[in-house]
Amino acid sequence: MKARHALLIGTLGFCTLTLFTSGIAHAQEEAAEETAGSEGDDQAGDGEAADEASTDEAEAGDSTSEEAAKDDNAGTDEAPAGSASPAELPGKSYQFVGLRYRGIIVPQFMMDLFGEGGEGVYVHAFGPEFAIRRDNFEYNFSIWYADYGMDPTTFKAKDDPDDAWEIVESQLKVLYLTADFLWSHDFSPEFAVNYGMGAGLGFVFGKLYRQQARPPASNPSAPPEDWVPCDAPTPGTPCGDDNNHYGDYAEPSWANGGSKPIVFPWLALQTGLRYKPHPKFVARLDLGFGTSGFFFGLGADYGL
Repeated sequence: MKARHALLIGTLGFCTLTLFTSGIAHAQEEAAEETAGSEGDDQAGDGEAADEASTDEAEAGDSTSEEAAKDDNAGTDEAPAGSASPAELPGKSYQFVGLRYRGIIVPQFMMDLFGEGGEGVYVHAFGPEFAIRRDNFEYNFSIWYADYGMDPTTFKAKDDPDDAWEIVESQLKVLYLTADFLWSHDFSPEFAVNYGMGAGLGFVFGKLYRQQARPPASNPSAPPEDWVPCDAPTPGTPCGDDNNHYGDYAEPSWANGGSKPIVFPWLALQTGLRYKPHPKFVARLDLGFGTSGFFFGLGADYGL
């Protein structure tokens, strides 16, 4: 019996020890898993925090880069893309194409430089133009047409005798090829004052009619501006036979021995205002004096 009791007690003790040991081992495993899970969560949390920090740093870097880019753009004074600012950048060339009109006033005193009589003439002129501009200086090239038409008026050369008056009618036209050289002083990106000079050459065409003149029969003492055309040569009168300036006589050009010019120079000093409300549009008011007299002009150009 004692042996059986001892065996039973030993078996129970062994089983109890095995269960206790197994429980301890299982508890240790659960504790280890919980610890590992906690560490994994901590590591995951740390990783997410690191990712968030990296994202924040990246966003901060992008923001800094954008601000730096803005600062750089601000330093160049260049208008943003799509901006309607008319400002022009130093060192950059701009090109414009457009049209011009000029009204030329040939005053009486310029007529008096070459003869007596005549009258002031207003000349309409217009044509296309092309401008190249850089650093407040521009070349403005143009081909323009000018009509120097004049109604019949009495005129004679200074060294001609008092009975040598003629009635002169002009149907002359000039095709000019010119270049304006203009500097600008800016008051703002939109407004500037221009100043400079123009030079070029005009090609003359059209008729210049001349007729000998005489006092009207009803008033032999009439002033020259009231004289009438001679019908035919009459020796001993203002309608002399020393020339053939009768009827529809037209003065020949220089090439044919006459006094009508073939070319005419254009030289002018000028100033004016420049208005640029938009990068693609420029308006201009020109004022000046040149070989044809005083002039004013208007220009409208489109930026290329």
